[in-house]
Amino acid sequence: MKNKIVIVTGANAGIGKATAFKLAEMRAHVVLVCRNKRRGEKALQEILEKTNNRNLDLMLCDFASLNSINDFVSEFKNKYEKLDVLINNHGAVFLLKSKTEYGVESTFGVNHLGYFSLTLQLLDILKASAPSRIINVASSSNYKVKKLELDDYNCDRRNYVFIRAYQESKLYNIMFSFLLAEKLQGTNVSVNCLHPGYVKTHIGLNNFLLKLITPLAKYRGLTPEEGAKTSIYLASSPETKGISGKYYHKMKERDPNKLAFDKDAQQKLWDLSLKLTNL
Repeated sequence: MKNKIVIVTGANAGIGKATAFKLAEMRAHVVLVCRNKRRGEKALQEILEKTNNRNLDLMLCDFASLNSINDFVSEFKNKYEKLDVLINNHGAVFLLKSKTEYGVESTFGVNHLGYFSLTLQLLDILKASAPSRIINVASSSNYKVKKLELDDYNCDRRNYVFIRAYQESKLYNIMFSFLLAEKLQGTNVSVNCLHPGYVKTHIGLNNFLLKLITPLAKYRGLTPEEGAKTSIYLASSPETKGISGKYYHKMKERDPNKLAFDKDAQQKLWDLSLKLTNL
């Protein structure tokens, strides 16, 4: 990984920080993408001190904002001429229904459209840097989805249930990965997704109730370092060279929810995402 340029989103804490740390330790040039400048600077300084890798960069992006994503992409392309690995790791849980500044339910907007918009806008530099890799962090919660509700992605007709919104967003990560891998055949850009395991993480600490629940959950979760292993494996291992369109857990290929393989639904999600992100 020496001198390879890697983007890790949501890199200030949890799995993202652990992923960025390990890749820095492997001498990659790591771009930590964070929403909060103070927390991002703290994470970068900690990684620098522990790895002595000075090829670290902090860039800011709020994945609830399309303008922020657009600005980040422009800034990155002005600064860098190549991109070897993109790790979409950021994510959020919202206990109460809210919407992004562009009117989309926040879980769908941050967790799915954030991946979608960032990745599509970086495809040109990824293709020019090939062989390159895209890694999307999903979740085993995708198995809980029994029916696709793309016509009601904003939960306007259904009652909003935060865990269901999260489960659906993680299924969409996988569907997006599968279709993108198909579209990128022949480009030498691979796309894979993964379940990191049940990890002790700070996801969802954007509301009071989840702050109460999370300490209880931490007793039985994996460490962020353990949860980062599959992301690192997909980013760096020669074993995964040329492999694309797969879902992984514990560094092994797995089958996700069967709904993820629905080609018509994949295309419907793609078309909807293009419309909502103005791409």
